[in-house]
Amino acid sequence: MSLALINTFATLGTFIVIAATAGAAIVQLRHARSSNQIAAINELEEVRAEPDFVSAEQFVMQDLPVRLQDPPFRHQIAVGDKKRDEIRDLKSKINKVGNHFEIMGILAKAGLVDKRLVLEMWCDVILSVWNKLAPVTAIERRTMGDGLLENFEYLAVLAQDWMAAHPNGAYPTDVRRIGLKDDWLEADKEYAASLAQS
Repeated sequence: MSLALINTFATLGTFIVIAATAGAAIVQLRHARSSNQIAAINELEEVRAEPDFVSAEQFVMQDLPVRLQDPPFRHQIAVGDKKRDEIRDLKSKINKVGNHFEIMGILAKAGLVDKRLVLEMWCDVILSVWNKLAPVTAIERRTMGDGLLENFEYLAVLAQDWMAAHPNGAYPTDVRRIGLKDDWLEADKEYAASLAQS
């Protein structure tokens, strides 16, 4: 065997080793990315389960729309009045919820969590919370500008588009469905009708 042929085989062998190493590195990076996404999704879900967050989200979803009907409350939101304990506490709840979804939007926008995964898990929640916080955000943007909660807004736009593209859910079209029998449909209709007559 000539020296040139040996050199060619050695170069080819080196190339194969480098290509295999690069392939293994790509696989490891994919696994690391998946692990990081799982950790981020778990962290987002854990925050949503914390009692303080649950209380804050409950305020935003149930009480905030009523409070926004009150001009003094809106004024305190607009001017950032933090002198009264009640307003400070309510503003803290609003911020806790808004900032959580702002962080979720940042992670999705940066590609650190998969947008599809975020939307499949929380699309309805994202839109519901955005719609409740939008009036407060509009009031605060009077002085703070459009950058306030812009990543939450981005997430809400993605959620709106997702809902428009998947009006009946995101069930795979190539997988058969299980036909569900609604055993109580007629009985429940009769019961609802009896309530209407009362």
